[in-house]
Amino acid sequence: MGRRRVAVVGGVRTPFVKSGKAFANIGPLDLAKYAVTGLIKKNDVDPQEIESLVYGVVVPEKGKPNLAREIILESDLPDDIEAQTLSSYCITGLRTVTAVVEGIASGRLECGIAGGVEWLSGAQTETFQEPSTGLSMGQHGEMMCQEWNISRASQDELAVTSHRKAVASRELLSQEIVAVKEVHCDSGPRADTSTELLSGLRTVFDKDGSLTAGNSSPVSDGASAVLLMSEERAKLEGREALAFIRAMEYAAINPRDGLLMAPAVAVPSILKRCSLTLSDLGLIEIHEAFSAQVLANVWAWEQGWRANPLGPLDWDKINVNGGSVAIGHPWSATGGRLLTTLANEMCRRDVNYGLISICAAGAMAGAFVLERS
Repeated sequence: MGRRRVAVVGGVRTPFVKSGKAFANIGPLDLAKYAVTGLIKKNDVDPQEIESLVYGVVVPEKGKPNLAREIILESDLPDDIEAQTLSSYCITGLRTVTAVVEGIASGRLECGIAGGVEWLSGAQTETFQEPSTGLSMGQHGEMMCQEWNISRASQDELAVTSHRKAVASRELLSQEIVAVKEVHCDSGPRADTSTELLSGLRTVFDKDGSLTAGNSSPVSDGASAVLLMSEERAKLEGREALAFIRAMEYAAINPRDGLLMAPAVAVPSILKRCSLTLSDLGLIEIHEAFSAQVLANVWAWEQGWRANPLGPLDWDKINVNGGSVAIGHPWSATGGRLLTTLANEMCRRDVNYGLISICAAGAMAGAFVLERS
């Protein structure tokens, strides 16, 4: 991590909405500008103090290969802010944070913004297949259900829990959201969802399978942005850090061994490096690509899979404000959402350690450990 601690000072996101709906006529650049300028305004940051913007997008806007630089130039921010655009599937948001964190930790930067955007209204998502296998992520999810013996009922139950938590946390989550035109809240969370309703949905990827639109994350549009500073700069400006980045970890496995199972490698590795156990964690944010993916990786952590067993996990610590199944999943924006929500919740509950786990296409994963003390 280098010589200096990096503080998470603040974070925001746009509402996450179902693709093809409210944001259908708003492209990725405009969505990203709402998030970045909203972050600067909410945290009362002098734009002259921002040294770097690292932004992510999986489906780029035509003619704008370096989206991050266009955000700078079209938002009337100082022209001398360095900018780069990254893409790494669903862990893109974590990768952008990593780039800024490493710059700050090494002493090259004092203050930077990381984030990501996805405008899947303009993408042909049905064509997204794993290049090495020719199968979609959902098809791989069905294979995972068979291998790990994950029932439809357990997936639906996790999905309902995600919705209930997200609905109960609407007021808290609204504090992290910057409105886009007349849209102020996420479109996904449903108060009327039940296991009975979900059990009646047809399967999507395999007629004899168990993955449905109800227990999978929806295709979404949205953007996020996170403000990062050196601990010294935050103190100098009189800012209280929400949390500090304790460690970052990435992992990859062969897609044929489990496209969504790389968190089973990344999480044990980062906990070992930090000398932490699952019981040391006060809060855990697990990206819910599919309910099945969460269930399989938690089982792998607890029982051991390519790593020693980590022991039982307290489900009351997981996704306490709801997860991607309910809230939505604009691919590159999810990392910023999880980081912002976790850091804020750690403050509210006075929790010392928090974990983020995200799976990604390509059989990759990213994990962060945050700390407050």
